[in-house]
Amino acid sequence: MKTNLIYGLRDPRNDVYKYIGKTTIGHERPLQHLLKSHNQLVNEWVKELSKLGTAPYIDIIEEDILLNQLAEKEKYYITYYSELYGELFNGGEHVKECISKPSILDYKHIDNALLTLLNPGEVFKMLKISTGFSHETIGHMLNVSRKTAYRLKEGETNITLDTVIRMIFFVKNDIQELFKFYMDNSNEFLGDYPDTFEQFITRCNCDEKFIKTWCDKFYRNKAFINKIVYNKRAKKRLTKAL
Repeated sequence: MKTNLIYGLRDPRNDVYKYIGKTTIGHERPLQHLLKSHNQLVNEWVKELSKLGTAPYIDIIEEDILLNQLAEKEKYYITYYSELYGELFNGGEHVKECISKPSILDYKHIDNALLTLLNPGEVFKMLKISTGFSHETIGHMLNVSRKTAYRLKEGETNITLDTVIRMIFFVKNDIQELFKFYMDNSNEFLGDYPDTFEQFITRCNCDEKFIKTWCDKFYRNKAFINKIVYNKRAKKRLTKAL
């Protein structure tokens, strides 16, 4: 069995490392933390997880390390994961708050959000493909000027956050969902108001007021509902953690 190794203790609630350690006695050392650790924060964390019917995950990060390199390796990984996840329990008493209140987000969410925000042009492209609308019509859909729609197409990142959020929203909630919302919420099916999907698309492409009105209604309604659902889930996760 490899004896000199670096291990990590990971929170099962959000898969984030909370403690990094070194050992010269193999897998026995990380297991000792689950019984009694020299680190009081780890003890409190293990106790908190035990109340929830779970325990830290133990990962072997690197093994078969030369003894004279072990301390330096530990320092490296503590620094690396502190920068990635926030300060670890190795850091002391001031990180105590995260024992019972882990973030409702994980780093996969953050990575995806960052990737999206850095690539608005790719999101705009997805929106154009999914709707088949012209740049001008998409501008009406997002409630922005033709110039701003062009800047989005070119991938400029100096765009308001609300515009980026609306663009992502309409990618995830496609034109079929918008039409369904229109059909469910409009009683105006007489005269020149569209009552088929094809007529709806045609009207969106030629009537600025029509597409702005229905996109705004759809966005406000769906975004509000999703926010309530997300907040309920977040509250449920935090309540369970506590």
